Amino acid sequence: MTRKKVHEPVKMYLASPLGFTEEGREYIRNKLIPKLSELRNVEILDPWKAVLGMNEDKIRQLTFDLHRDTAMGYGRDNFNFIDKSDIVLANLNGSDPDSGTCIEVGYACKAGKLVVGYRTDYRTSGESIHLLANLQVEAAIEKSGGKFFRSLEEAIAFIKMKI
Repeated sequence: MTRKKVHEPVKMYLASPLGFTEEGREYIRNKLIPKLSELRNVEILDPWKAVLGMNEDKIRQLTFDLHRDTAMGYGRDNFNFIDKSDIVLANLNGSDPDSGTCIEVGYACKAGKLVVGYRTDYRTSGESIHLLANLQVEAAIEKSGGKFFRSLEEAIAFIKMKI
């Protein structure tokens, strides 16, 4: 990642499936965003921002009324966010990391973005005990110049060194 001028914020896209669940949205609001506020001169591009303030009934109704064209628009919006970003921070928790998040990691790598992954899930998810996730996901993260960490705090420390 090339350094930007001091006054230009570094843009960081948050790749994750966290917005799909009430617990995930709670994590975004109460842990992830406050922790990321430690990063100075960073603009967060959060695809879940619109739903964070909604109540559960509104989210369920929105999902129920979702048409294919609207859903595809969300996917295109996420790719546009990645195109505008400098860094992608990917939450890769789950018994198998979320397929959409894995696509975002690959897309970001191909687009030349720095990808930093983190996984706090203690379950094994990779092809061997030496991998934290799927080997292609880890290879994409490394190819981007990024790294994969076992905690959000470690990922943030790495990002601080890069910006």
